Amino acid sequence: MIFKRAVAKLRAQDWTAIAIELVIVTVGVLIALAAQQWAEDRSWNDKVEATRTALRFELAEHYDYAVEYRVIYPCLQAQIYRLRDRVLASGSTLDPAPLYSEEDGSHYVFRMPGKNYPTDAWEAAVSDGTIRSFDPALRRQLAGHYTQLPEMAAMLAEVEANEPAFVALAHRLPLDPAVRYSIIKDIERVRGRFEYLDMVHGQLIENIEKAGMLPTPENAERVTKRYGTYRFCKAHGLPMRSFKDAMQAVPN
Repeated sequence: MIFKRAVAKLRAQDWTAIAIELVIVTVGVLIALAAQQWAEDRSWNDKVEATRTALRFELAEHYDYAVEYRVIYPCLQAQIYRLRDRVLASGSTLDPAPLYSEEDGSHYVFRMPGKNYPTDAWEAAVSDGTIRSFDPALRRQLAGHYTQLPEMAAMLAEVEANEPAFVALAHRLPLDPAVRYSIIKDIERVRGRFEYLDMVHGQLIENIEKAGMLPTPENAERVTKRYGTYRFCKAHGLPMRSFKDAMQAVPN
């Protein structure tokens, strides 16, 4: 009897209405899932674009620094050559080099730029995974660019670490052959570092160019002219590279 009553109830159901309700519920679930996926995709795409913008700004800063270095490179070499020639031309006592001062109280016998290349945008892109959404070729180009920065930073730090020691050249040092050789050796090492860094900065420009994130050259020129080393070189009539030549990329 119980079975017969159950069968009777099932037969009494409006299967068309049930089917329609089932379709409506299914479609509703699918629409909700699609909307959620669309929202997630849009949020991710916005995050990827934000990463691209951050990298563009970061690379623009790298470009400005690279152009500055390439412009003032002849000035750096001229300063080093003057120190070397002074040491070589001095007799048993060093003819003191001019000592320059800054408003912050620092002193130096040669002026060079001191810049820290930011990598925050790149590190964030790698950390949050947004870099994986970039074109593979662009990823490789950016990875190569950022791989060069630590070596360059280490070399700049080495030169900067030696800079205070050169202040001693502003004093009347006794020069025996051993001391003269030691000073010339240090000067030549710094000169070689400057030469290598000039090439690397040109390669950084090529990296940014190939990444399609090259900023406007007018801004780099405007920024460079505000930097202390550029103003120092110009004030002392030291040679500098033209901005047009400085902005030429150097092949890696």
